[in-house]
Amino acid sequence: MQTAKPKFIAILGGEGSGKTTQVKRLRERFPDAELVITREPGGSPYGEVIRNIILKHEHSGQASGYTQFGLFWAARHDHMKNIVIPALERGSHVVTDRFDCCSYAYQIFGQETGTLKDLFWQVRNVFLGDRKPDMYVFFDVTPKVGLARVASRQLQLIDSNHFDERKIDFHERIRAGYRDFLSRIDEPHAIIDADKPLVEVSAEFDKIISDVFSK
Repeated sequence: MQTAKPKFIAILGGEGSGKTTQVKRLRERFPDAELVITREPGGSPYGEVIRNIILKHEHSGQASGYTQFGLFWAARHDHMKNIVIPALERGSHVVTDRFDCCSYAYQIFGQETGTLKDLFWQVRNVFLGDRKPDMYVFFDVTPKVGLARVASRQLQLIDSNHFDERKIDFHERIRAGYRDFLSRIDEPHAIIDADKPLVEVSAEFDKIISDVFSK
């Protein structure tokens, strides 16, 4: 029986960081936890519709940082309202693969739309209020390593999107964006060196999640 306060944990990382693989294994690692695993963009039924527009529409690769910013926050609000908040209120931990930090890293830094920075913090406070994550976990991968993993994944016919296909300087900016985001927030965060071997990354991630769940 779960006795600790339900926690909201956001997982972040660049392309090929391995974070999604780690999130998918959480149910095996913590079989007794009341746990909801979700993702962004998407997570909710309508959010998944927006996800397809963001990632898979034939014109999505040409969308500006402003357009992507608006779409991500629209999907995020629906995700919070229909998935995250109800799960927390019924006593379940929630782990989301990507969250608000990704809008900051991808649109403001990756797509070089710095004029959105002040608006980001304003929208974050309005849309999230007191429902900001209890912990952010950043899988910090160097773009050279991450993109090599993405290339291998594509050879195995696993879906990719237009963000995967951008040049390495885009991914360098994303990494800098994540670090900048973490330096500015009040919420706790942990950084995992995702260049390390899988077994080491998994062990570190397990310990972080276990510690958060127990508090």
